[in-house]
Amino acid sequence: MKEPPKLRKLLLDMKDSLAYCSETLDNIMDANARDRESVIANALGQVKKVVAEQNVLEKVTKGDVLVVAAFYEITSGIVDFIELPTLSAFRASSKPLPSIKSS
Repeated sequence: MKEPPKLRKLLLDMKDSLAYCSETLDNIMDANARDRESVIANALGQVKKVVAEQNVLEKVTKGDVLVVAAFYEITSGIVDFIELPTLSAFRASSKPLPSIKSS
Protein backbone atom coordinates (compact mmCIF):
# COMPACT_ATOMS: atom_id res chain seq x y z
CA MET A 1 0.00 0.00 0.00
CA LYS A 2 1.36 3.42 -0.95
CA GLU A 3 1.49 6.22 1.62
CA PRO A 4 -0.46 9.45 1.13
CA PRO A 5 1.76 12.10 -0.53
CA LYS A 6 2.20 14.25 2.61
CA LEU A 7 3.18 11.25 4.74
CA ARG A 8 5.58 10.07 2.05
CA LYS A 9 7.28 13.51 1.96
CA LEU A 10 7.53 13.56 5.76
CA LEU A 11 9.13 10.11 5.82
CA LEU A 12 11.57 10.95 3.02
CA ASP A 13 12.58 14.16 4.83
CA MET A 14 13.29 12.13 7.98
CA LYS A 15 15.32 9.67 5.93
CA ASP A 16 17.41 12.54 4.56
CA SER A 17 18.00 13.84 8.09
CA LEU A 18 19.21 10.43 9.19
CA ALA A 19 21.48 9.88 6.19
CA TYR A 20 24.33 11.90 7.71
CA CYS A 21 24.69 9.55 10.66
CA SER A 22 23.76 6.17 9.20
CA GLU A 23 27.25 4.76 9.80
CA THR A 24 27.17 5.93 13.41
CA LEU A 25 23.66 4.58 13.93
CA ASP A 26 24.66 1.21 12.52
CA ASN A 27 27.39 0.95 15.17
CA ILE A 28 25.10 1.70 18.13
CA MET A 29 24.02 -1.60 19.61
CA ASP A 30 21.68 -0.23 22.29
CA ALA A 31 18.24 0.30 20.74
CA ASN A 32 17.36 3.20 23.07
CA ALA A 33 20.58 5.04 22.24
CA ARG A 34 20.03 4.47 18.52
CA ASP A 35 16.48 5.80 18.79
CA ARG A 36 17.69 8.91 20.63
CA GLU A 37 20.39 9.64 18.03
CA SER A 38 17.80 9.22 15.27
CA VAL A 39 15.44 11.68 16.96
CA ILE A 40 18.27 14.19 17.43
CA ALA A 41 19.31 13.84 13.78
CA ASN A 42 15.75 14.49 12.68
CA ALA A 43 15.41 17.55 14.93
CA LEU A 44 18.65 19.02 13.58
CA GLY A 45 17.54 18.30 10.02
CA GLN A 46 14.30 20.18 10.63
CA VAL A 47 16.18 23.18 12.04
CA LYS A 48 18.48 23.22 9.04
CA LYS A 49 15.46 23.16 6.74
CA VAL A 50 13.72 25.99 8.63
CA VAL A 51 16.75 28.32 8.64
CA ALA A 52 17.25 27.67 4.92
CA GLU A 53 14.14 29.80 4.33
CA GLN A 54 15.27 33.36 3.59
CA ASN A 55 12.44 35.08 5.47
CA VAL A 56 13.08 32.97 8.57
CA LEU A 57 16.83 33.57 8.36
CA GLU A 58 16.28 37.33 8.21
CA LYS A 59 14.11 37.25 11.35
CA VAL A 60 16.60 35.03 13.17
CA THR A 61 19.47 37.34 12.19
CA LYS A 62 17.54 40.38 13.48
CA GLY A 63 16.76 38.57 16.71
CA ASP A 64 13.01 38.59 16.09
CA VAL A 65 12.79 34.78 16.02
CA LEU A 66 14.67 32.08 17.86
CA VAL A 67 14.89 28.64 16.24
CA VAL A 68 15.64 25.75 18.58
CA ALA A 69 15.89 21.99 18.24
CA ALA A 70 14.14 19.92 20.86
CA PHE A 71 12.21 16.72 21.32
CA TYR A 72 9.57 15.54 23.72
CA GLU A 73 10.31 12.39 25.71
CA ILE A 74 6.87 10.84 25.95
CA THR A 75 7.74 8.40 28.74
CA SER A 76 8.99 11.11 31.11
CA GLY A 77 7.19 14.21 29.83
CA ILE A 78 10.51 16.04 29.55
CA VAL A 79 11.40 18.28 26.61
CA ASP A 80 15.07 17.91 25.76
CA PHE A 81 16.62 20.94 24.03
CA ILE A 82 19.54 20.29 21.72
CA GLU A 83 22.55 22.60 21.66
CA LEU A 84 23.06 23.98 18.16
CA PRO A 85 26.24 25.23 16.52
CA THR A 86 26.27 28.91 15.54
CA LEU A 87 23.62 29.75 12.99
CA SER A 88 26.10 30.86 10.33
CA ALA A 89 28.17 27.68 10.65
CA PHE A 90 25.08 25.51 10.78
CA ARG A 91 23.35 27.10 7.80
CA ALA A 92 26.43 27.51 5.58
CA SER A 93 27.60 23.94 5.95
CA SER A 94 26.87 21.66 3.04
CA LYS A 95 28.57 18.93 5.00
CA PRO A 96 26.63 16.45 7.10
CA LEU A 97 24.98 17.75 10.24
CA PRO A 98 27.42 18.27 13.10
CA SER A 99 27.70 16.23 16.23
CA ILE A 100 25.77 17.83 19.03
CA LYS A 101 25.49 17.71 22.77
CA SER A 102 22.01 17.53 24.25
CA SER A 103 21.14 19.32 27.44
